[in-house]
Amino acid sequence: MLLYFVCLFMGVFSAIIRYRALIGEACLDDRKEGRYRRPEGDLLMICDVAFFTTNKVPLRYSNHIPEITLAYETYGELNPAKDNALLVIHGFSSGSHVAAHNTADVTGWWEWAVGPGKPLDTNRYFIVCANNFGGCFGSTGPVFPPPAIADIVFCQQQLQAELGIDRWYAVIGGSLGGMAVLEWLVSYPEKIQRAVCLNAGAKLSFIGQGLLDIQEEIIRAMPDNGLKLARRLANLSYVGEEFFTYQQSTNPDWQLGCFLKAEEDMFASGFNCDSYLGFLQAMRRYELKLRNSPLAACSFKPSVFLAGCVEDILFPVGIIEETNLQLGPFAAINKIIVNSKYGHDAFLMDELLYSRILRSFLS
Repeated sequence: MLLYFVCLFMGVFSAIIRYRALIGEACLDDRKEGRYRRPEGDLLMICDVAFFTTNKVPLRYSNHIPEITLAYETYGELNPAKDNALLVIHGFSSGSHVAAHNTADVTGWWEWAVGPGKPLDTNRYFIVCANNFGGCFGSTGPVFPPPAIADIVFCQQQLQAELGIDRWYAVIGGSLGGMAVLEWLVSYPEKIQRAVCLNAGAKLSFIGQGLLDIQEEIIRAMPDNGLKLARRLANLSYVGEEFFTYQQSTNPDWQLGCFLKAEEDMFASGFNCDSYLGFLQAMRRYELKLRNSPLAACSFKPSVFLAGCVEDILFPVGIIEETNLQLGPFAAINKIIVNSKYGHDAFLMDELLYSRILRSFLS
């Protein structure tokens, strides 16, 4: 039973680690092919990863990084009008592999959300997900200085241009990805029709900022084991107290320490420490800024969907409300506040609740 609950909570990270191993150096050695196949045991795993390289880089990197590469994956078909494209922006520790491409492929980090007939329906939409700039799953990274949210979005906009997509039907993301959604809105409002921000807001809560500060201090003070301990602390903030209570009530043998240890070991074996530090700083330093934003002069009001969770301590209800007030004069906003024992990670784990949210807004 313990293994079941570990897999239930952290299956996302297992998929990421397998995905990274699958890409391997064989994929990164030749970025022109776009599709890579490597045997894993007797099973032929399929990894549909494309690579986009541009010499248009964020200004503060122009003196020391001549070009940037993004690893990305696509799902569904782009229609002739090119108006059915969705950009999915991953959170802190994921990558471009949002879902499996077929039955032989590795499970993605948002498997329940992307696919035929699913909330992000690949029979209807053309879905793009890129590993964020500064990440460690195929895109350029880690980088110094660590990327800001605006840098991540700048690189995604270069990819949009490369794909010939004038305007995203929707830009969707949660957590760090939700912050990037808001940055899309204020930096490139003419390039999106809809913005879907899940469990994120204009800034991180003070508790969240403090937790990220502590994680960074742990990593820098303990080079050998710091990433594991930082991740243990992070995992305590990702779900609500009710989640842990539920595990204990349904399985008397369940132990919090074993649960956290299993996940942190799995995570640390597959994630780059410097990328982790970079994204810590990106989240901690982000603050939505509307002054001089093109949003105020946008020719139309983009549709914005804000979803928050009462049990989320990183982006509590007050921050969601503040974000709503900031954007209200410039966008057509729909806002929903939900209850979920999964807390901050509800957009990843609460399939029943968030599938309804996604379907309702995108329809």
